[in-house]
Amino acid sequence: MPVQAIPLALAASLYPLGIAALLLLTEAVRARSKVAVFLAGAVACTLPIGFLVVFALHGIGLDQDSKRSASYGLRLAIGVVLLVAALVIARWSPRPHNKPSRVIRLARQGGLIGVFVAAVALYVLPSPVYLAALEVVGSTKLDTAARAGWVLIVVALVLVTVEVPVLLFLLAPGSTVPRLRALDGWLGRNARTLLAMVLAAIGLWEVIDGVVGLL
Repeated sequence: MPVQAIPLALAASLYPLGIAALLLLTEAVRARSKVAVFLAGAVACTLPIGFLVVFALHGIGLDQDSKRSASYGLRLAIGVVLLVAALVIARWSPRPHNKPSRVIRLARQGGLIGVFVAAVALYVLPSPVYLAALEVVGSTKLDTAARAGWVLIVVALVLVTVEVPVLLFLLAPGSTVPRLRALDGWLGRNARTLLAMVLAAIGLWEVIDGVVGLL
């Protein structure tokens, strides 16, 4: 079973822009409808990408014993990419800014269609960690139903930082917004360091796993 995909998917869920956009939507007009549509837009991006990547890897036979070398080679390459990304993020010194991005402003100020488009724009490019989780699923021997089920699990975990706040906001908006604001503030201060550490740890694991598998 591709249980290794679970921590990778949880790491991929650390997406400060998504949380910042969700926080702004909780303070917008028709907030309940907008946060639900935002989640729908995120799902509409990540789920098809998940199915596409996993079944493409299965289609080229990456889950077959004869292609194990290719699978471990891909895992090694992903690990190197993650390590490079961790280094870049750790050395990057962003200029301070308080204004939300154009996409996030679209999510807050636009109608429901604008919110959906903004969610698609934020989630249309899969992160390397999400791709690593999908690679684990796609290179594991599973039948079609199990493979599809694991894609659903991975996507649910990748979007857990959106799903849980949306559910809590729909049930108890008064207590959810302060907690979401606190989380957004904490991520604003620590996201770069946390992300660099997570990427470095996962990248190192992928490199070791790939090298051991190739040897």
